[in-house]
Amino acid sequence: MASKEQLRKIAIYCDSYNPGKRDDLNNVSQVYDEKFESCEKCTHFTKEGKCDVDLVDKVLSSLAMEQDLKS
Repeated sequence: MASKEQLRKIAIYCDSYNPGKRDDLNNVSQVYDEKFESCEKCTHFTKEGKCDVDLVDKVLSSLAMEQDLKS
């Protein structure tokens, strides 16, 4: 499972990111996270915390490889 920070980074780099209205977020979290892109706001993110187009690992791998190239 990806961390909240990773979910934010994935949303920035994911070509399939599609923000949608999420009614299942609690009010405190929603107010705090409103200004951030995140997989949790994507229409592809399920209630079980999974990406239904299975891109989380792919995007994380790409980000890790990008970091390796910078080092």
